Amino acid sequence: MIAGPLARHPWKLPVVAGVVLALGFYPLGLVVPNLIALVPLLVWIDANLDRGWREWRNAGLAFGLTVDLLILNWMLSMLKVSFLGAFAFLGLALLFAAGQTLMVMALAWTRSRTGWPWLVLLPAGWLSLEWLQAQGDIGITAQHLGQTLGSVPFLTQVSDLAGSYGTGALLLASNVLVYEAWRSRERRLTALGAWVILVAAVLGYDAWAWTHPPASSGTLRISLIQPNVPLDVKGDSDQDEAQSRLLQRLTEQAAKDKPDLIIWPETARPTPIYHRPQAIASYAMPEVQALAKRLQTTIVTGAEYMVARPDGYQDAYNAVFVVHPDGRLDPVWSGKTILVPFVEAVPFRSLLGPLLHDAQGWARWLGGGFLPGPEGVPLPAAGTKVGVTVCFEEMFFDLQRDLRNAGARVQAVITNDAWFGRTYFQYYEANTVRLRAIENRSAFVRVANSGISVFVDPLGRDHLRTKLEEETVRTMEVPLTDVRTLYDRAGDVVAYAAIAMFVAAAAISWRRHR
Repeated sequence: MIAGPLARHPWKLPVVAGVVLALGFYPLGLVVPNLIALVPLLVWIDANLDRGWREWRNAGLAFGLTVDLLILNWMLSMLKVSFLGAFAFLGLALLFAAGQTLMVMALAWTRSRTGWPWLVLLPAGWLSLEWLQAQGDIGITAQHLGQTLGSVPFLTQVSDLAGSYGTGALLLASNVLVYEAWRSRERRLTALGAWVILVAAVLGYDAWAWTHPPASSGTLRISLIQPNVPLDVKGDSDQDEAQSRLLQRLTEQAAKDKPDLIIWPETARPTPIYHRPQAIASYAMPEVQALAKRLQTTIVTGAEYMVARPDGYQDAYNAVFVVHPDGRLDPVWSGKTILVPFVEAVPFRSLLGPLLHDAQGWARWLGGGFLPGPEGVPLPAAGTKVGVTVCFEEMFFDLQRDLRNAGARVQAVITNDAWFGRTYFQYYEANTVRLRAIENRSAFVRVANSGISVFVDPLGRDHLRTKLEEETVRTMEVPLTDVRTLYDRAGDVVAYAAIAMFVAAAAISWRRHR
């Protein structure tokens, strides 16, 4: 069954696997693609273990490019801002595909040398690659398999045990068991039985967790502001006063609901804070402080933070601040720690920094000058600690875990992702907040400039979700929780175990090869 003509074709089965896997990334509520997508790829590898590394490379590239060109097409929406969006799309697709190509080659090599079961090798190779892709200046986690279940929170309650990598390992195990049931008549019943047990165990835990939410230690009444300021308006300094008036009007509207806390989006304040450390009074947002004092409420807002240095230059941060009801700007602030490559910070600064310093024209999009903000700092607001991350940091599960472990009792994501237009990625990214809520059993508030804004409870359920490109205010009583999950305590041990297993497989393969 394994060595048929289709299985020996150089690219058809890898492409099929890529198409089916890509379907699992679209927020359609589909789960089946995630459970079976890699079966054609496993069929191809086992049928072609006698071939050389070039054939493995070509198949891996066909698989990787198929997946990545389909799931990264949302990046083309950035063409409305700059033609560089096309290069970002192709460049990231090639980068991801290169990683997946190497992974397929490594899986074929270790499988042929060790004969180890796929139940060990596939998670070892796949999760090791995911972990590696999340590191460094251009690290990203949007392509992680465990992130694809954000549209079905009931089915991912288990992620409070082992996080996104643990959820990914379960999906990979399903693929392996389905493959084993298909390929061997002798082991079919055993593989199907194991698959049923796996699914039953996960669903059983999901059902139990769904009916046993974490105990609340209090509530916080929160309002979110979605001003829906278009990107071209947001970047126009002549519109700063109009934006300030809009934020004031929406905040006054929210104040009628008598919230304890009002949250504005990423860089909502249209003008930066220019802070000269020797001049204490320069650490101020006068109009926001006056508004908070007049309405007797706490405001959390994003703003650019420019800190003067003795050499005459400034350090810039994509920061988050708290203004208390007495009008005081809290000295504790947080900021975006994982910056968008090029747009916000130049990756590999020692190499590319001198080339892009003070770039002008179209190249200005490549010379982002922000620095990472302080890590793991919950903000003191409305009598509790609020963990705030910025923009696509919502997809980095370790950031939310760090904030939770630092004492955050409720968490927020503030963002300005109008860059992504009306693509599927708007929904995909918003749905990842559900996963972060489950992993930490913490309520989340997502506050987006143009949507999607939403309240998410500790079970990952949405409340008062907004539409894209609407101006609105939402208010909700949000539970505060203090429980720390197994994932909070243990972290990404599944990824580390996968890396250790992959290193062991590679070492044995190398020894046998020699």
